[in-house]
Amino acid sequence: MSPGAKPAPAKRFTLRPGLVWAHRILGLSTALFLVIAGLTGSVLAFHHELDEWLNPSAYRATAVGTPLSPDALARAVEAGHPDFRVWYLSLPHEAGEAAEVAALGRIDPATGEPVPIPADTFLVDPVSGEVLAARLWGACCFSALKIMPFLYELHHNLSLPGIYGTLLMGGVALLWLVDGFVGFALTLPRGRPFLTKWRSAFTIKGGSAFRLNIDLHRAAGLWLFVVLIALALSSVAMNLRQEVVEPVVGLVSKLTPTPFSGGPLAPLRERTLSFDTVLEAGLKEARGRGWQEPAGEIFYSPHYGVFGVAFGDHDDPMDRRWLYFDGATGAFRSASLPGVGTAGDVFIQLQFPIHSGRVFGLTGRIIIAVMGVVIAGLAITGVAVWWMKRKGRVGRKGKAAASGKSRPARTTAAPARPDGAPAAARQEGQISQNG
Repeated sequence: MSPGAKPAPAKRFTLRPGLVWAHRILGLSTALFLVIAGLTGSVLAFHHELDEWLNPSAYRATAVGTPLSPDALARAVEAGHPDFRVWYLSLPHEAGEAAEVAALGRIDPATGEPVPIPADTFLVDPVSGEVLAARLWGACCFSALKIMPFLYELHHNLSLPGIYGTLLMGGVALLWLVDGFVGFALTLPRGRPFLTKWRSAFTIKGGSAFRLNIDLHRAAGLWLFVVLIALALSSVAMNLRQEVVEPVVGLVSKLTPTPFSGGPLAPLRERTLSFDTVLEAGLKEARGRGWQEPAGEIFYSPHYGVFGVAFGDHDDPMDRRWLYFDGATGAFRSASLPGVGTAGDVFIQLQFPIHSGRVFGLTGRIIIAVMGVVIAGLAITGVAVWWMKRKGRVGRKGKAAASGKSRPARTTAAPARPDGAPAAARQEGQISQNG
């Protein structure tokens, strides 16, 4: 160093290059999954209405008279199908409304698992017992009767068998949640005045395709940050409830045990009590609690050996009230009441209403439908920004290589900037920092 030269400034440690790298890797890893989940989620915000619109005859019950009991409805579906075992029934109370019935195959003693059956979801006239439509839930692909269940499974688990798709999409949601905070941190300005500089991150200035994509990606992510984080968190809760959410929430709040807290039974337990018997017990328990509305759903879980009876409106913002009964004895076991319980209980209860938008009624569902498109757009613009940067880097390297071959070799060093760093090196450093 010459006597008059100033020493090079010390390098300041910064997390930004690491955050840029993490945002790039997390974004590229989850982009395709988020496009699929976002677009299917937009449709599923109005799942029931769209399914009814696509299949009007399947939802239109025409028989007049007294509705059949749950057991009679179950027998109507199981008639002629010895392998069918009904496990769920909706109990409609409006004239012309079809009952929804779901079935599993009988439990195979050799495997302890249900045998395959050709259809597992049915729409039934609650008065006559006529099966109006039958379908295999989640089967591919785009016929009127199949498309909504198919999109539901595609959204939830990519239509993969077993728990693999559920765990995969749960992992994607977890990465998305982390990436949301990383992306937010990258919008924070490095200089002052803080608010003045940060304000520009909320605006879309337009210009080149690259500038437009990066502005859309950053501004939409900032304006909708809270909603995006809520959806990412609820996505984790939908897919990794027992694996991740309950253990983490349990660290800060006690969770009330439910009939589903333990692992599933092995082998699975066939239903031995009638639905009518359990419904009667449910109505008696409900009247004792002062509930006057009729029961709306009843199910039996062979995986946990428990019955559930629901009361209230299906569209209630926080879901219906559920009473649970032992599958072997019919004894009352517990109740699940929306908004009641520990802070951890209520937090977990809120996740599906938030994810579906139902917590805010029709407005919330519209917001979710729009957000699905936004999520897909964020993923697409993120990939577009990465691709444009990559093309730019490759182009610059190609030009530099071509220039080096056509130019005679230099015998002197490049002119130094006042701070001692060659201009080319400073430019290369900027490229690395930004990309």
